[in-house]
Amino acid sequence: MKKLITSLFPYKSASWYVLLALFTYIIYLTFDFGIPNPLAWDTMGYHVYLAELFSDGDLSISDLSYYEGIMATYENTTSLYQFIPLDPEIGGGYITKYTSGWAVLHAPFIYIGHLYAGWAGYAQDGFSMPYQFSAVIGSLFYTFLGLVILRKIFLHFFSEKITIVLFLILVLGTNYLHMNSACTGLAHVSLFTLYTSLLYFTIKFHEKNTLKSAILIGISLGFLALIRPTELMAVLIPLLYGVTSWAAFKIRFIEVFKTRYYWIAIICMILVGSIQLFYWNYTTGSPLFYSYVHNGEALDFNRPHVIEVLFSFRKGWLIYTPVMILLVLGFIGVYKKHKPLFIGTLAFTIINLYVISCWTVWWYAGSFSQRALEHSYPIYILIIGFGLVGLAQYKKAIIGIFITLCICLNLFQTYQMRHGILHPSHMTMEYYFSVFGQTTPPTEAQKELLLINRELTNFENPEDYNLITTIRPDFALPMLLDGENIQTPIVKIPFNELTEKDHLWIKAITTIETTDELIRYQEESFAAHLAAFMLYKERTYSWRNEPLERFDSNEVTLTKEYLTPDLRTLGDEIGIRVWLQYGANVMVKDLYFEVYEKNN
Repeated sequence: MKKLITSLFPYKSASWYVLLALFTYIIYLTFDFGIPNPLAWDTMGYHVYLAELFSDGDLSISDLSYYEGIMATYENTTSLYQFIPLDPEIGGGYITKYTSGWAVLHAPFIYIGHLYAGWAGYAQDGFSMPYQFSAVIGSLFYTFLGLVILRKIFLHFFSEKITIVLFLILVLGTNYLHMNSACTGLAHVSLFTLYTSLLYFTIKFHEKNTLKSAILIGISLGFLALIRPTELMAVLIPLLYGVTSWAAFKIRFIEVFKTRYYWIAIICMILVGSIQLFYWNYTTGSPLFYSYVHNGEALDFNRPHVIEVLFSFRKGWLIYTPVMILLVLGFIGVYKKHKPLFIGTLAFTIINLYVISCWTVWWYAGSFSQRALEHSYPIYILIIGFGLVGLAQYKKAIIGIFITLCICLNLFQTYQMRHGILHPSHMTMEYYFSVFGQTTPPTEAQKELLLINRELTNFENPEDYNLITTIRPDFALPMLLDGENIQTPIVKIPFNELTEKDHLWIKAITTIETTDELIRYQEESFAAHLAAFMLYKERTYSWRNEPLERFDSNEVTLTKEYLTPDLRTLGDEIGIRVWLQYGANVMVKDLYFEVYEKNN
């Protein structure tokens, strides 16, 4: 028992006290502005499994009225983008597009919150204060666990001194600090801990093949994939650990099929991953289901955004987390001092960067630096550690100064993020340098330097734009819309045929005439829509509409102002059409859109 306590709480270890101090700082930042609400935005989609389970015990979702009420009560999202409709042929309803790994890992904490909510008189709706607080505590638990395991990994390879430096780089010199204090609840917190677990037990397994290490490698891989299926690339870490040549790889490949421990790891990974397959089979009737059906976002392996991910001022990793430049030095050190790690970590780093850069929304919404790379830091910081070992004295001084400057920059920019000076998704180079070193809120003039807010729905500053063209249909008008023909063809044109700038404002205009039947039966239900949208390979995304539900005269003109979204490709088409949702026949007499480009 004494040995166990000493192992868990090594009171003579300086790195242990540094770990505790850094974790305490994370706790302070987490609650500095009060109890955060982590059950919002993307995390709401991960949490839906538990919300459904604890609210009515049924994981199926027939309609979204419940979550519309949640959104109105807690203001934890501005739209229910987390859900996708199911085909009516399989029963209809809705499903969350996110996988269940986060919910499984946080279930014990959320369940305690559920019990407390009932005891203390809070709403047992899955989102009230006890649930929010429980999610924060769960996030802090996994943060602490990840740091504890990571310390063991560092001390396996390095001295106490190097271990302390690596902890300072990780927590104070990267966006890890922001992610684990201001973004509690996001999946990256749990993923970070799972990567530390995978790395630790991989090291243990290759020291001595044991059943325990094999099982925990499999469980770690299973949960990584259960949270984010693309994290299956992490299999490269145990698969290539210790591989130093092509001949060694062939031997390892044969070992995978011949050694029972590898099969045990694979079976454990599949068992954990099958949780999602059972859920999909229960809700959709099929164990395999692709839930990311939004046409505006997807993995596009033909169009990686590597340069933007690394160097853009919008969200460039090496711009906002420059300490990661030390990875170059680290890989040199790994190659010279610990070759068994080199091939596996290099392959993982390259593939990980490539896959992350292939996501069409490569800036990954609101965050500081590249949040999609943050949970891979156990591997990256370990690599940097090998670059710091054995440096000449003058090199230590240079690297020490560089690390110190990076920590100072990161701490200051973390402060700027927390106080709204740095924008989480609309940064530009001009804005970055205009607020560099600034501690006061940005001025209106500075805000003009940001990328445009794509959520705008009203064209409020036409004086800043020029009308460059009007796009008219290539089909005949007027056109009758009725039960047989409910929508017009699309009036469309590729974005890159109109401009080289990053956005356009569109004014879609249509004139619709009633039929005698509708005038006679005005009380009957009726709905028509003027819709504007983007088209990627003939599939729509960012669909917006202007509804018409009654006529005050025989003829009505509808106008819809539409700001083009972030595009999947510059060749995506802007499109508009009129859609008769239900009701009596109408005649579309005119349909076109005006295109406005920002003044130089």
